[in-house]
Amino acid sequence: MLFRVILSPDNIRKLSIPTPSSIEELSAVLCEKMQIMGNFVIQYEDPDFNNELCTLHDITELPKDKATLRIHWEVVVSPVVDDVHVSDFTVDTASMTSTQSSALSPQSVSPLSTSRSEQWPSMFPVPSFSYDVELRLKKANEDLQANGTALIVPRDMKMHILEKLAETVYSYKAYPKDSEIEKVASALVEKHPSLKDPGSDTSGCEAWKVSLKFKMANYRQKLRNAGCSEMIVNTHSRQGSSRGSLKRPRRSELNFLPDHPVGLDEEELEKERSLVEKEVKKRNLSLTILNAKMETTFSLRRKEIVQDQPLVSTIKQRWPGLFFEEEVCAEFFRINRIDLKSTFLTSLDNHTQGLLKMYRAKARQGRWNNLDELLEQLDAQTTDLTTHRRSAVLRGLPLYLRETASISKTIKDTEALGPHTKAMKMGILEVTDSFTNSGPYPAVVNVAVVLEEEVVMDNLGDFTNALMMLFGLLYAVNMEYPKDLRYTFEAVQKIFLNLGKECTARIQSLKNKLLQV
Repeated sequence: MLFRVILSPDNIRKLSIPTPSSIEELSAVLCEKMQIMGNFVIQYEDPDFNNELCTLHDITELPKDKATLRIHWEVVVSPVVDDVHVSDFTVDTASMTSTQSSALSPQSVSPLSTSRSEQWPSMFPVPSFSYDVELRLKKANEDLQANGTALIVPRDMKMHILEKLAETVYSYKAYPKDSEIEKVASALVEKHPSLKDPGSDTSGCEAWKVSLKFKMANYRQKLRNAGCSEMIVNTHSRQGSSRGSLKRPRRSELNFLPDHPVGLDEEELEKERSLVEKEVKKRNLSLTILNAKMETTFSLRRKEIVQDQPLVSTIKQRWPGLFFEEEVCAEFFRINRIDLKSTFLTSLDNHTQGLLKMYRAKARQGRWNNLDELLEQLDAQTTDLTTHRRSAVLRGLPLYLRETASISKTIKDTEALGPHTKAMKMGILEVTDSFTNSGPYPAVVNVAVVLEEEVVMDNLGDFTNALMMLFGLLYAVNMEYPKDLRYTFEAVQKIFLNLGKECTARIQSLKNKLLQV
């Protein structure tokens, strides 16, 4: 259903969602999609009264297919606790008041309050230091500019700067790469030139880079001693341990292993998990309730998946709610703070023309029969061209990247699943209609995702959506990319979803070519 949502006179948005079954579900979806909270009433334009506004009391009152909604904020009157000037009332201040009052409620505290919210920035924001350190740096920068006098950094000042930098770095990731540490050090001396080390390289940040690298190790140890889950999971004895076995983000995951929400212990989270199981078994499943409980239990789920590394069948048994299409997207957002569907499809559409052009150029060389067949099949399509182009681009990636494995398998609807899913670690299964005569390309009646020889999701509509779900699940269940398709999945991660900057030579070459077509 399509909605035009009026949040304020200068903030009007478009929203497309499945038809809600109740006002409560609609309210929850609006809060989630529009990032609003607090007390509000939903009004709608009623076509029976020349589109005049009416308060929504029953979901059946909404016009069919599309409607215009207006969010009416309820004013919260509260005593003034600070010596501040009273401002004129506006929709924005009403929203702020509602948000602040809601934020004080225990029920409204986000269970992800201990999680990270942003990916590593392109330009690292150097934090503000304590007042006295900022004053000393300001004076030192002025002296450097006036007479070239370099600052000799006292130990207490250096320790404070490194501590603040470590805190800021950790707010993005616990295990920054050397190149990222270098960017932090470079940003520091660029903002405060007096901190440059004249005895190091031309950048003047080499000494800060080394110091910060050691500081990050010390900071992680401090967090480990304080009980941080992300650090405790890698506590191991020196004997018999290996660096390769460390459980750390390897695909730019933002919230790889978050701590439990404030005020909730493992026993309470386990009770919430059992409620997820019960909710999934209901005939009239509420996705809103399911999503809320999956959000609350995120830290428990990640701890089990990352620390225990269970089989997918075990994960599905304990967390059946994770294998709904909506929850795959929600879990991907919890881990990466990126909208899987919109980011993926937008980027895919932006690159479709360029990739198809590159495929055709490669096919003309005469050594790429599979690419030829793929493009011939695409050219034969006359309807739903966007869907077919997306599918052709994704199917062609392994071929173009010279990977011999196939990401999908096609079977007839009369065949048994067992022989086809056996030894299939991960992939997409497309089921075709064996009775309908649809020319050389049989109609696909079902598309499923297979993990560890088991169909974990089906009825996914088309190949593109199935690949999105497969990719999202690899993050959700913490599975590595298959070695024989690692470049294809790396392209999805780093080109279509922009997760991670450092690429293999093959994917960097692909990115460079896309900039030239």
